Amino acid sequence: MAKNLSGDLSVASANRLVDGVVVFLDDAGQWTTRFELAAVARDKRAGEILLERARAEAFDVIDPFLVAVIEDDDGRFEPISLREKIRVSGLTFDAIAADAVRYA
Repeated sequence: MAKNLSGDLSVASANRLVDGVVVFLDDAGQWTTRFELAAVARDKRAGEILLERARAEAFDVIDPFLVAVIEDDDGRFEPISLREKIRVSGLTFDAIAADAVRYA
């Protein structure tokens, strides 16, 4: 059974400027491609603070924003929305990148 379906939990996400890859802000204030390393805000106020941190670290990324996540019984997080699940998986970007390389 998933916990906290209301979306109170969130992580900060953005896209890297250099290549468009989806990244997440970790606890150290660094941008990482690994969703499982993302810093998690556990309430609305913590989410606001996390978003401010993300904006302050937005030198190499564009338009940081919060992604609502849920936590499963094993303590793993996953995005609530289908759009964000796709962004985390990177499937669409990988397909576009493969075409870009093929036609370059």
